[in-house]
Amino acid sequence: MTGTPSATASALLKEFEGAWRDDTPIFGCCRKTVAIAVERADVLSVAALDPAARVRALRDAVEAELPGHLDTHRCCGGHVADLAFDLPDLLSGTAA
Repeated sequence: MTGTPSATASALLKEFEGAWRDDTPIFGCCRKTVAIAVERADVLSVAALDPAARVRALRDAVEAELPGHLDTHRCCGGHVADLAFDLPDLLSGTAA
C-alpha cells in the first residue's frame, strides 16, 4: 500500500531505469529496492523531513518488506540514500 501517487512514483522510478545514476551502477536488486521504498513510503510526506529522517523513513519501508537486505546489499542502500537526499528536487520536477 502506498501514499505515493502513481504518476509521482513512475517519475521517481524512471530516475533508476538506466544502467548508471550519478556514476554509480544500478543493478536489478537496486531497482527493486528503490521501487519498494517508493511504493511503501508516502514520499510526499517523507520529502518534508530532514535528510537523515528521509533516509530512515525509506530504509524502514524497505526493511519492512526485505528484512536485512540493505545490510547485505550496500549498492541498494546507497541508492535508497541517494533517493532520500534527492527527493525534494526530484519531486519539484514532477509537480503538476
